[in-house]
This record gives sequence, C-alpha cells and structure tokens, in this order.
Amino acid sequence: MDILDKEIFYEAAKEYGTPLYLYDLNEIRRRVKIVENSLEGLKFKIFFAMKANSNPYILRFIHSFDVGADAVSLNEYKMALFSDFTPDEIIVNGNGKSTEDLDFYSRENPLCVNIDSYEEVKKLAGKRIKVALRMNPDVDARTHPHISTGLKENKFGMDFETAHKLIDTLPSNIELVGLHCHIGSQITEVEPFKEAFESLKNFVDREHLNLNFINIGGGWGIDYQDKTDGLKMSEYRSHILPILLSFNMPVYLELGRFIIGHSGYLLTKVTEVKKTHYKTFIVIDASMADLIRPTLYEAYHNIEFLSNGNEKVIADIVGRVCESGDRFAKDREVELPEIGDLGLIYDAGAYGYSMASNYNLSLRPAEVAFDGQNLILIRKREQFDDLIKLVEEKA
Repeated sequence: MDILDKEIFYEAAKEYGTPLYLYDLNEIRRRVKIVENSLEGLKFKIFFAMKANSNPYILRFIHSFDVGADAVSLNEYKMALFSDFTPDEIIVNGNGKSTEDLDFYSRENPLCVNIDSYEEVKKLAGKRIKVALRMNPDVDARTHPHISTGLKENKFGMDFETAHKLIDTLPSNIELVGLHCHIGSQITEVEPFKEAFESLKNFVDREHLNLNFINIGGGWGIDYQDKTDGLKMSEYRSHILPILLSFNMPVYLELGRFIIGHSGYLLTKVTEVKKTHYKTFIVIDASMADLIRPTLYEAYHNIEFLSNGNEKVIADIVGRVCESGDRFAKDREVELPEIGDLGLIYDAGAYGYSMASNYNLSLRPAEVAFDGQNLILIRKREQFDDLIKLVEEKA
C-alpha cells in the first residue's frame, strides 16, 4: 500500500482538528481491484460488510464499483438504502433477528436474508421471503476468539444435520436461493477457508441442491504490522479458486476489513508525555472511545508521531478515558514526541468509527475522505448538544 504524504495529515488536522478519521479513497479503489484480480475467471459479486464502516459517503463510493451491501441489522439495511443501494443489492445477515425485523424484510424483498437457525424459520410463518441458510462447518478460523464464527461453540449458523432437516421441511412461502458460510474475521491463512468450503461443497452435492448462488462470507485478513496485503492472494487463488469454480454457480463474498482497513488513519495529538520511575506514558487525545480494537482484542496498530526529534523511547501510548485498559500500545518503541505533535494510528478504516462510543461522554470524531487531491468532510465532529438531544426535559 502507498502511504499518504505527511502534509495531507497536517492539513487535515489543522482544518478539522483531532482526533480525526481520514480515509484514502485511492486505497479503497486499489483493494477492490485486488479482489477482482484474485477471483478472475469466477462469476462472483462482492458485498461490502457495512459493520466495518457504515459512513454513507464511503458506502456510495464503494457502491460505484458495482459492490453490494451486507447488512447485519435493520439500521444497517436502512443506511444501505440511504446510501443508494437498492433492495436487490442488499444481503441481510446476523443472528437474533426479531419477528418485527423479519416482517420488515419480507416487505422489502432484499436479495436474500441469511437464516441463522431453525428457530428463525419459525418466525417466518406466512412471510414470503428469499433466504440462504447460514452453515456452521465447525472450522477453526485461527483468529481472535471474539471474531471467530464458524465453530460449533459459536452462536452463528447451523450444523449440516439441522440444515438437512430444514431443507426438507421449508414451507412454500420461503424460497431457498443459496447457502451462506462465514467462519470468522481477520483470517490470514488459507487452510481454514479450504476446509470450510470443501465441507460446504460436499453438503451441496449430497443434497443435490439447485441454488442461485453460494455465499462464502468474508474474513479476509490484512497485515496490521508490515503493510503487506495480509491474506496471501496467490495462495488463495491456487487453493481456493478451484473449489469455488467447482460449485458451478455464482459466488458471493462479504468483505469489509480487506477493502477498507488499510485506507483509514486515526489522527491524534499528544496531550502529555508522563514519565514515572517505571515507564513513560505518551498520552494522546484519541481514546478507546474512538478506536476500541486495541482494548477489546489486544489488536496491534502501527503508530507514528510526526516529531522533529530523533530520540527513541519505549513507552505506553494511552488515551484520555478513565480506564487502565485505554491503551493503544504497550512498551512500544517510538520517536519521543512533544505536546501538540501529531500522531498517526494506521489501518483504522475498519471497525474504528463504527465501534466508537460516547464513553466518558466522549464526542465521536469527524471523518474526512481524501480523493487524491482534496480533503472532503464526510461526517461532522459530534458536539455536546448532540448528546442531549434525546434526553427528556425535566418535568
């Protein structure tokens, strides 16, 4: 990936303040092209996993490449519509859909609703709807336990035996159009995909299914440390593409992080350099309320301070939230910054703003996009007045 010129970050911070999310649109374009090249020869369609980033400007930009939307909640579905996707470009995902949700989707008639359980089918009584059954192949994705979804101990999907029984008993109002399989997120090895898709192919053959598509989910991992493309696409193409071709039907993918992750930067400023007898803390104006991945998953992000100095220091990089867990890096070697220096947290395009919160009554940051020439404000910084709009006045 190409790193943006540092002057862009200085300009963005000066114009819009910090903390600030900045997205490189050219990097998003490049990532979509990587997917297309890697799957050349296969009839496929990408659906962007909105949970990774649901900013409407970003969604419209991604949509311009003939990419659909993968929505895991009613509000994500509505945001997809707001961002110019049509129902036949949207796949509905997720577990725990309410009866009211399913009523809404049956009226909307999206491309399909991925059904997560036998119990969910009961809630579809009398509703005309196109569905894909979400399969749980009991495959270890070799990723963080919090983002593993394809083991029998996970809450998602159904085993093959349950799916077999469902297929034989689906009422006429439910049209089975596909099968879905998503085993987890941030997967950088090919073998888990191979195991899952081979078992899915065996199931399709045993059941003699006539489907419109196979949905293989997403999970393609990126490299947060070395700036490579993460999942080895040459290996994926040589080991996985033959399996996908053997289905002899269109293949859908639900990719989020792989497309958007490397494009995003969280800009922040140093508010304090605190030295104790035990260690040095670099305190920044971003926090776990802006980017929770390091706290939640112990996730690694490269961090750089744009400092004029050349002294190296081993430090903890921490935020302003009143939690010891509000830490972006522990014992990280960085250039020693001064108060006011600009910091860059890399690879923050996915699960950054979308997981931001108001903890400690933090105000969520602004978001800007860079199109190669101009900075474009795509979400204003939250203000205190926004926090109290939903509060009832005193009686």
